[in-house]
Amino acid sequence: MLGNVMFLLRILTVIAIFPTAGLAQLADGPGKDVTSKICSQCHEIERAVALRQDRDGWQTTINKMSVLGMQAKPEEIRQAIEYLATHYAADALPKVNVNTADGIDLESAFSLTRTESAAVVAYRTKNGKFKALDDLKKVANVSFAKFEAHKDRLAF
Repeated sequence: MLGNVMFLLRILTVIAIFPTAGLAQLADGPGKDVTSKICSQCHEIERAVALRQDRDGWQTTINKMSVLGMQAKPEEIRQAIEYLATHYAADALPKVNVNTADGIDLESAFSLTRTESAAVVAYRTKNGKFKALDDLKKVANVSFAKFEAHKDRLAF
């Protein structure tokens, strides 16, 4: 217990002596300093970059922060969004195989209801594997539009 307390005290001391130590952990690139400056107005920069979003997501987050009082010039905002979208982009969503996925995976990947995902599983159990997107039209009581909207995540 005492060892943990001493370790925590050392970390806090380093943070107090070197308040920009976290900056070294950011990816190097144009906009790094500006991003650190504007994001750290309200919170630690590590919290901001932990989000991992696409460009639209970063734009939405920056807009929200501006409404909440973040001070930045338009050019700084543009640089920050470019930096974040380049170095802290969202991970690509994995494809989901409709022939092997369980109900809960179908629900979350394709925005299906529990009833719809159960219908997909029941249909493939009875009729065999789906071979193409259009095969999913055959599943009764399931909105084909949901599959169409997420077709980039479909695998067969």
